[in-house]
Amino acid sequence: MVSNQKKQQGFALLLTLLVVTVLISVGVSILSLSITQVRLASNARDSEVAFHAANAGMECALYWRREKAAQMESGADMRPIGCFGDSTPNNYSQSTITSGVSGGQVYRYRYEFEWGAPVRCTQIDTIVGVASLSGAGLQIPNMRSYLAGYPGSNTKVCEAGTRCSVISVQGYNKACGSVNDYGTVQREVLLQL
Repeated sequence: MVSNQKKQQGFALLLTLLVVTVLISVGVSILSLSITQVRLASNARDSEVAFHAANAGMECALYWRREKAAQMESGADMRPIGCFGDSTPNNYSQSTITSGVSGGQVYRYRYEFEWGAPVRCTQIDTIVGVASLSGAGLQIPNMRSYLAGYPGSNTKVCEAGTRCSVISVQGYNKACGSVNDYGTVQREVLLQL
């Protein structure tokens, strides 16, 4: 009788260990799913912040493209400009693009803003083409060398006598000095006028 009771106690111990193992496995699985959901939610939030930074930057670039049209179409300094409550953009530069350009003038304006909470970065790159009144129009070759990921043909063509623009805005979920850090999310908006 004693040996039968020991067998039952051994079976009860084995059954308890199996139940505990199953419960621990279920708990670890739920924990793993929860961690994955938190990561996905964090990535979605970072993506939204970056897209918002790019979209808001496009609105800023369009505003200044209209307000400073005369300066931008002559290659002049368009400052002072400001967006997001900041009156001075960081890393402002302007240049004339001449390499391979035919049928007019091309100017490039680049600048960035840090803004918001959490701090995010918006980088704006605007290429403005002014086509001559006569001829075949303006041709800007090698657009991908100016704007990485430029879609379609690598050459931008503007009809004779027109003004054309390409605005590329990159938005980041972090400050401008941290855009190359791990965990930075970038979203880009491109508009051709």
